[in-house]
Amino acid sequence: MAKLPFMQPVVVGLALLFGGAIAIVATMQQKQVATPHHPHHDHHSSTATQHHSGGAPNTHAELVNAPTPPPQQATTFTLAIRSHSGEAVTQFERFQEELMHLIIVSDDFQVFQHLHPRYLGDGQFQVTTTLPQGGGYTLIADYKPTGANETVAMIPIAAQGAAPSPPAPTAQTTQVIGTTTVELKLPQPLKAGSAVEVAFRLRDAATQQAVTDLRPYLGEAGHLVILRETTPLKPVDYLHAHAVDRQPKETVRFMTQFPTPGRYKLWAQFQRGEQIVTAPFWVTVN
Repeated sequence: MAKLPFMQPVVVGLALLFGGAIAIVATMQQKQVATPHHPHHDHHSSTATQHHSGGAPNTHAELVNAPTPPPQQATTFTLAIRSHSGEAVTQFERFQEELMHLIIVSDDFQVFQHLHPRYLGDGQFQVTTTLPQGGGYTLIADYKPTGANETVAMIPIAAQGAAPSPPAPTAQTTQVIGTTTVELKLPQPLKAGSAVEVAFRLRDAATQQAVTDLRPYLGEAGHLVILRETTPLKPVDYLHAHAVDRQPKETVRFMTQFPTPGRYKLWAQFQRGEQIVTAPFWVTVN
């Protein structure tokens, strides 16, 4: 599975509303503790509260060996999944073909990455990526301990330097991403607390004909990540919707529910041939 690069002009809350239960780990603050094996680095730990449904364990994610990364340089992040008693959580189940999905999003929502860290054992996951700009980011780790519910943990970080001024959000419903035109189709107006179908029509940008080379991405017709515009981000601001159909068609449909009113950003992801298409959209929910 190829790693996704960041998408410049490119949301995560109560996910799996139509696909199962999910545990939520809400990061309340971040503290630094020296690591015994890396005395010159900081050990960033998320102190979290947890809301769960069913048999979710009391777990949290710690960011280990995490310098303040310089922008436009490769940085390796190591995340450790621990119980709140400090023990390593070592067994995980695959969901959507991976053991962990890691979303990295800048505070201004201009940078979005969807990565799949490599499992090192002993509860640790590692990934190397490049942050294109300075300023604040949130790491959103989505994982499923064996026999438990899917869990979301959020860890704020800061890259060196200041973030550039972001462009004003626009309510465009069509994006051209490389050779693909992606058109957002959804009911108007959007209402918080109501189930809604969010659909995307995919066409070839040159011919405007329906694309014929769509493939399942991570075992589904597509993926949809949604974040509510707020600072700081909390797990309730995160939605990860799943496609209605497993096999992709010209129009890929998702079911979701926006929990509260506000402005949200959507990142819809599809696989066309060997390329991952990530299309960003802003929407307002009443």
